Amino acid sequence: MGLLRLLVTGAAVAAGAHYITKKRPDGTSIADDLKAKAPEWMEKAKPYTDKVKPYVDQVKGQFAKVTSQQGTSQQGNYPNKYDNFSADPDPSYSS
Repeated sequence: MGLLRLLVTGAAVAAGAHYITKKRPDGTSIADDLKAKAPEWMEKAKPYTDKVKPYVDQVKGQFAKVTSQQGTSQQGNYPNKYDNFSADPDPSYSS
């Protein structure tokens, strides 16, 4: 079932990419239109990014705090049986 879902998803993505890049009679495609309009959309979005910046900085600070706490608290949580790891568990064995 998973393979069938993967095949259907792949076919849908391929068909979508083909549709977006297919050239029209005037020689342009939907992808060309998106590329041409992207700078305009970026300019329209700039006022909103200034409003969101304080929240982004706050989340970045919280994320850095959480990751630094996890890094110190998870060290040494492995069971003691893994402390004496040897690459060759039975050196007397020869094949």
